[in-house]
Amino acid sequence: MRLVSLLPSATEILVKLGLEKNLVGVSHECDYPATVKSLPRLTSTRTNSKLDSAGIHKSVLEVMKNAVSVYDLDVELLKSLKPDFIVTQDLCDVCAVSFSQVEEACRELLDCQIISLRPKRLVDIWSDVLETAETLGVKPSAFEFQKEVDDRVKVVQDRLSGKGQSRPNVLTIEWIDPIYVGGMWLPEMIDIAGGRVCIAESGQPAPIVDRQALTQIEPDVVVVKPCGFKLNQTLKELDTLKTQIPWQDWEEKLRTRFYLVDGNSYFNRPGPRILDSLEILAYCNHPDLFPEFGKQYAAGIISLKPGLELP
Repeated sequence: MRLVSLLPSATEILVKLGLEKNLVGVSHECDYPATVKSLPRLTSTRTNSKLDSAGIHKSVLEVMKNAVSVYDLDVELLKSLKPDFIVTQDLCDVCAVSFSQVEEACRELLDCQIISLRPKRLVDIWSDVLETAETLGVKPSAFEFQKEVDDRVKVVQDRLSGKGQSRPNVLTIEWIDPIYVGGMWLPEMIDIAGGRVCIAESGQPAPIVDRQALTQIEPDVVVVKPCGFKLNQTLKELDTLKTQIPWQDWEEKLRTRFYLVDGNSYFNRPGPRILDSLEILAYCNHPDLFPEFGKQYAAGIISLKPGLELP
């Protein structure tokens, strides 16, 4: 069985299901686990990923005016790989190659089947894993993963219920300029991790929020995890972040805690590492209650000092 993944989260799902040996091609963004980086890359971006968040946002909008997707698909390379299955998504044209591009390419691959993921909530992520496993004949691996989901979620829930912790107001920031607030599965994660959601609604796309709207909320915890940004990229935009949010008011009135998190690895990929993201969020919401998660994910988290200063 020959598999192609056109989405980082899909690649991580396939690896979790024990199918890494079947992968013959991936997207240009697939980077985890590191061993998949040696596989042929089937996609490329039409935007300049080296720009800052404002520049990338503008570039994406300009490309979307004139194209179906912000990504190109190497159809000839895809044909040469002769996949039996292509795993992609048809939810967001900014997240991966558009579904219509994949469908068109598959018309010339008579024996190829598309598996399309459409996660909006946590239950959709778990269902995508199960349905992918069923289609590819590795259902027992999905059951093992579901047990891991249940066990790790239970650890968080049990510790929170046993301590009677107060629930902080939590704001997650998915993009810096303009400010996007984490939507889709993020509100559910905040709830499980012992917090109260600011602004966003479960299962709904990330909303754009201006500074004026942000003055109307009172977050105790702010988690900044821009989609696709590693920590070093986010650090370069700290000054921009300060202009986008009323952080001084929040610090003065609420003593708000601010965290920067690796948005390339966590939160934004609806696959197995959403569980890691949940544990990171539990730590950010209740650092005294989940200190082990702070240590476990230390390489992907920065706790800012007052004034949004680096530690």
